[in-house]
Amino acid sequence: MVDGYVLLIVNTDKTGATIDRVPKHLKEAVLTKLNALGLNGYGYPIEQVTEKTQA
Repeated sequence: MVDGYVLLIVNTDKTGATIDRVPKHLKEAVLTKLNALGLNGYGYPIEQVTEKTQA
């Protein structure tokens, strides 16, 4: 189930799925996998804090 929700969120531009649609008991696992892919719960890239972005 977790992988299914991750896949839906990764393709949110086509599916409209976000972390808000994930059942409460699966949210933590879904967010963990999305973060490993560099995405947040809405399918957008997580901004990495670097010296360039801090300026």
